[in-house]
Amino acid sequence: MQFVIQEIIDTLTGFLDSIDQRVMLIESLDEEAPLILKSFGMVEESEHVPDIFLSFGDNFEDIRRYVESIIERQRDQIEQLNVELAKVGRNPLEQLPPDVFQRDIPAYDRLLAVIRHHRKVIEPERQVIWVIYPVNSVVREEFFRNLIAPLAESIIGKDPENTKLIIRDTPSRLLGAHLDPTRDRREILHYKPEADFKSVLKKTEARAKDKDAPVEERVQSLMLTAGVDVAEKRFDVALAKNRKVLEHYQRTKQRQNESVIHNSIGDIYYLQGQFPEAQKSYETAVTIAVEEKSQPLVLYQSMNLGNALFMQQKFDEALVYYESAEQLAEANDILVQQIPAIERIGETKAAQEKLDEAIEVLETGADICREEKYQLGLKRLLELLANVYERKGDNDEKERALAEMNEAKAELAAIDPHYADA
Repeated sequence: MQFVIQEIIDTLTGFLDSIDQRVMLIESLDEEAPLILKSFGMVEESEHVPDIFLSFGDNFEDIRRYVESIIERQRDQIEQLNVELAKVGRNPLEQLPPDVFQRDIPAYDRLLAVIRHHRKVIEPERQVIWVIYPVNSVVREEFFRNLIAPLAESIIGKDPENTKLIIRDTPSRLLGAHLDPTRDRREILHYKPEADFKSVLKKTEARAKDKDAPVEERVQSLMLTAGVDVAEKRFDVALAKNRKVLEHYQRTKQRQNESVIHNSIGDIYYLQGQFPEAQKSYETAVTIAVEEKSQPLVLYQSMNLGNALFMQQKFDEALVYYESAEQLAEANDILVQQIPAIERIGETKAAQEKLDEAIEVLETGADICREEKYQLGLKRLLELLANVYERKGDNDEKERALAEMNEAKAELAAIDPHYADA
């Protein structure tokens, strides 16, 4: 994956260093956005890049609201920065001019005024890079025709100076058709990264087989392709690849990575219902993680080992690992891992017919979720509680749990319908 990111970084760096190029048009799909933005972030954070990046991934609804969201964010950032400057005794930055907040002024003029303002308050020798990259693609032509295209033309015309623009175009080149229909303007860089899943997978597979590539990179590529094999249920292929990776990490004494691969091998066995084999691999993974004092690995792998034991009805042994995971998550204040551990403890006690103990554990977890306002975890715990109360014959408590569960579900649905069924 790193070499794919490096390709994007190299293209961006070339654009930043170019004397002629002032606008980059990126033709990309929605699925490519996270990898591209991650690559841009790595360039922005590099101590060798002095440029100032101002990035906006907001979804587009209409031009006025889009521009106003940019203006509000810039006002807030300047205010926050001025607080920090005051702490070290430095002069504050000049706030945005009042005109940019007047709604009777066209949105394009307001945005250009903000861009000019930043050019005025930032050191003239530093480039200012504006990244307009909606994570969800924009297919409405007015976004490009009435806002982005004239903005790009201003920057190409060096208004303001030492400023560049990176814009997400559509695969059909809605913006490119306005700015550069023949693709021959030297001020514009057209870029179509191969960052979609199929392209990345193809490159990764080739990298894994490339004997001239660095060994670590080949190993990581092999590990990534093994993950795809697992997703597509090519378990034997995935297992063979993981064993090759494991041999490398054992030979080079990379113990934490060795632990990760033992866990991955355990996953492959678990998905095939081979629970004793999964248990053995998970036990090896946890042992190494404990020796390496890697609490995140211990926590995650303890849950996996507990699951493998649970599936074999080795409930007492499973509880040891679930309880260890819960305590570790609590100690490190990791709620999203503590609650699943509590769920599994409750389910295990219920499987042992220790219904009162199961209820006590699950009610404690529910109280934590209520206190932390963690509705996703609360919904699941209440669902389990309703089941245990039903088994115990307590219909009143069952109905109470179900009623509260439905309330939590409704709150989640109001945020995102997918959460309600998660």
